[in-house]
Amino acid sequence: MVCRWSHAEDGAGSRTATMPTNFRLLLIAALLSASPICGASVDDSAAPLWRGWRGVLFRVTPPITVASTDAKAEQPAPSFLFASIHYGSLDELDIDPDQLRDVLASTGTLVDESASGASFDAESDRHRFLAPPITLPTLIGSKAFDNLVLLMPELPVERLSRLKPWVVLSVLESRGEIASDGNLDHQIARWADEAGLRRVHLETLADQMRALDCVSEREQAQILERRIEAPWVLKEQSVRVLGYYRNRDLPAWMDEVDAMVGLDPVTKLIESRARDCLLTDRNNRWISQLDALLRSGRCFVAVGALHLTGEAGLLAQLAQRGYSVSAEPL
Repeated sequence: MVCRWSHAEDGAGSRTATMPTNFRLLLIAALLSASPICGASVDDSAAPLWRGWRGVLFRVTPPITVASTDAKAEQPAPSFLFASIHYGSLDELDIDPDQLRDVLASTGTLVDESASGASFDAESDRHRFLAPPITLPTLIGSKAFDNLVLLMPELPVERLSRLKPWVVLSVLESRGEIASDGNLDHQIARWADEAGLRRVHLETLADQMRALDCVSEREQAQILERRIEAPWVLKEQSVRVLGYYRNRDLPAWMDEVDAMVGLDPVTKLIESRARDCLLTDRNNRWISQLDALLRSGRCFVAVGALHLTGEAGLLAQLAQRGYSVSAEPL
């Protein structure tokens, strides 16, 4: 066994972090075990099942509900879970659009997080924009805001000043790419409509905004300040994340998330709570609905990649319910 030590820098000003991040404490939440001692014998079979699933497209088949000795027992129809990502071109992601589209067309239902292109209403805007008289400069200070303006030249200053910190963080984590009709989620939705697939959404846009906005504005601002102080951290992370995706290594991406590179102990705790809202809590809300849909078969489920991996990920939860899970080439 090779002993690998992982180190995350607490100092926001340091550029030397040996552990990769995005959408992170030394896999404690994921492994729930002590760090291995160099030279110690470790049983590889003890590794969590989800660490062995390498891919971005997964075939899932529900368990047979009648006795296997019954001659009439039929294997339920499989479905597919796709790990979506909100930035990067198809070339950068090493995805063959024709192959992905063919898999989608072979199913009967597209299941996604929320309606693609849904209009923001007053409830959603309440989670995106700061309520007057609060502005982003008042939360993070004028100097930090001036530095942020330089990092995000594509956004008008007046609009930027009104955004909640989590919105700004999301854009920074996505290389500054704003969601558009050309991104992967929109393309999948468009292909589904062209193929005449039924559409099912796991939540409303307001539900999604509420999950993203689950910690206080001032706590969000503390994380944003750390990111503004060391802007290269998120830039370097975005490069690594694309590498994980191209290598079809979602567990490594989750490790990056768990490392929370560039955050101090206080902001790590805030980030951990925010991630529980964004990933774990939503997965737990979705799983029953998803289980019912997948037992009918022929579904194509497209959700954010980090929802699939990890101990509380959808793939692990489906496996616990008796589903077979296998990675498909893409």
